[in-house]
Amino acid sequence: MAESHVVSALRHKRGGIAGEIIAAERRITDLRAALVHVDATLKLFAGSETNPEAIPPRLPRPVRELPSSLGRGGLTRAVLDVVRQAGGGVVTADVAVQAALRLGIDPETGPRRDAFIETVRNALYRQRDRGILINLKDGARVLWRVAD
Repeated sequence: MAESHVVSALRHKRGGIAGEIIAAERRITDLRAALVHVDATLKLFAGSETNPEAIPPRLPRPVRELPSSLGRGGLTRAVLDVVRQAGGGVVTADVAVQAALRLGIDPETGPRRDAFIETVRNALYRQRDRGILINLKDGARVLWRVAD
């Protein structure tokens, strides 16, 4: 017979997943109702010959998950610290891995890894635009260092 704490944990996990499915189905129902209202309003303003079904759907941007304890400017501070300590040029992916380790984020988590690297890249370019960092091309790679 299985351990009672394992069974209890699995029952709890299953209940949570089932609840998320119910919440997602309710959200889908609400979104479909909102879409019907937008279609009706569009036909009201654009005319009855308008076909809302022909409008292509736009997928939402992925949500970037950063720790809530990070605070304002925490990612930028971590990125700048990594570039400063590197001394010479450092590539974006290496900055992202080192910044993730400093912030307590697992740097090897599939799709979230790519989203985090994009967030770090945006932070690097913002600091370049402010004159704090410069980027150098080394073939296909972009190297970052502190401006003189």
